Amino acid sequence: MRIVTTGRSSRERWPLMSGRFVISLDFELLWGVRDHADRRSYGANILGARTAIPRMLDLFAANDIRATWAIVGFLFCENKEELLDCVPEVMPAYTNARFSNYGYFDEIGRDERTDPYYFAPSLIDQIAQTPGQEIGTYTLSHFYCLEDGATAEAFEADLKGALRLASRRGITLGSIVFPRNQFAAAHLDICARLGISTYRGNPPGWAYQAAKGEEQTYSRRALRLVDAYSGVLGAHSFAPAGGSPANVPASRFLRPCAGRLARLHPLHIATIKRGMTATVRAGAGYHLWWHPHNFGGDVQGNMQGLSTLISHFVELRDGYGMASCSMGVAPCV
Repeated sequence: MRIVTTGRSSRERWPLMSGRFVISLDFELLWGVRDHADRRSYGANILGARTAIPRMLDLFAANDIRATWAIVGFLFCENKEELLDCVPEVMPAYTNARFSNYGYFDEIGRDERTDPYYFAPSLIDQIAQTPGQEIGTYTLSHFYCLEDGATAEAFEADLKGALRLASRRGITLGSIVFPRNQFAAAHLDICARLGISTYRGNPPGWAYQAAKGEEQTYSRRALRLVDAYSGVLGAHSFAPAGGSPANVPASRFLRPCAGRLARLHPLHIATIKRGMTATVRAGAGYHLWWHPHNFGGDVQGNMQGLSTLISHFVELRDGYGMASCSMGVAPCV
């Protein structure tokens, strides 16, 4: 639906300024959570994501929203035969075998119709056909760059596999999001060499720095949680940066409206709105991200929150010239 703003114009409250609003989505289905969840424990969220994605695309199209969809390469596969055919020569050898998605191939069905948890070519087609949507990569296998046993050689083989799968469908991948936000300088060097021009970095500060799973301590998670509902660490807006690939750092993870924290979701939405507003005042960028399956448990409630944020963006666009941007190839509007 197209968002229409009402009430007193923001132009009456602040002087005209500008800013950039970036959205990226980490599209992974079950590949992104299989190390700790399965169809039985999380399948409803995965199927809910398949309902939510077309609604997100409709909302984006109606309001001229640009976005980057970072997609796990395996989701491109039409069937299990193609999945098996795209396995790279060098696979990750994680110390914790649960991290390797290659270990779950035996449970995967024949194709998207029989196994909607692991295949998504029809959804990718919908994304590609929606104006303003950029398709980026979330690596081939949901590769964990910083976990013990991962190597730069295996990461390069994985990324090459993702590039090949996309190329078969006429898609050039120019942006990358790193699973679990894990990366180091060596991984960025490989991305640059393989033609990736932009990546999503992390917000500044100790709580958000890239780290392997066992280093994501309770203290870090707790501080991120408090920040999500209060903005105590600031708006996390960003200024354009150079480099190859260029960093388009995250500002805020759009947390799901779910569970015990659902009643606090309005506080979270208000925190994001304040960050977007502060970004306009600074003439900077604001980068919002989430996983489609985050919407899967309560599609209606989560779409309502997203619609509120898009409404706020439309107000900032109409009043101050804030522009909607993808991470990479699509121009801002």
